[in-house]
Amino acid sequence: MKLCSASHNTPPKALADKIQSEAKASIEYPADGKFLGDWKKGEAVAQNGYGLRFTDYPPARANGGNCYACHQISKQEVSYGTLGPSLLQYGKLRNFAEAEVKLTYEKIYNSHSVLPCSNMPRFGANKVLTIEQIKDAVALLMSPDSPVNKD
Repeated sequence: MKLCSASHNTPPKALADKIQSEAKASIEYPADGKFLGDWKKGEAVAQNGYGLRFTDYPPARANGGNCYACHQISKQEVSYGTLGPSLLQYGKLRNFAEAEVKLTYEKIYNSHSVLPCSNMPRFGANKVLTIEQIKDAVALLMSPDSPVNKD
């Protein structure tokens, strides 16, 4: 983040490539090789803002992703942030492609692997979410059955 701040979030290409390469190397992939979990559990992760606050210690339950704080994810949700892009139709716009499923996992695990100066939390790299929770969040975005991808 120091390098991103020093370059006003536009690091020189060589530095951006270095940040991305190091971030990509930090990614722990699912042992079963599957990137899609349960989209219903993913919705619960997206809605859950619990964790990493001083009032959450000792942890009484699993952290959440608090995704709606930055993103619009479903049409049914009326309260969402606008720091991040809308994720409506996320999987549908990407044709539910397997390469996009993996890329989505990588973005959630360590966003710097895709965008070197991303403001998105590095949920996996910082152990905020478990691999299973990340798979569930990926399913929320990439499953054809998820309400995210319904008209």
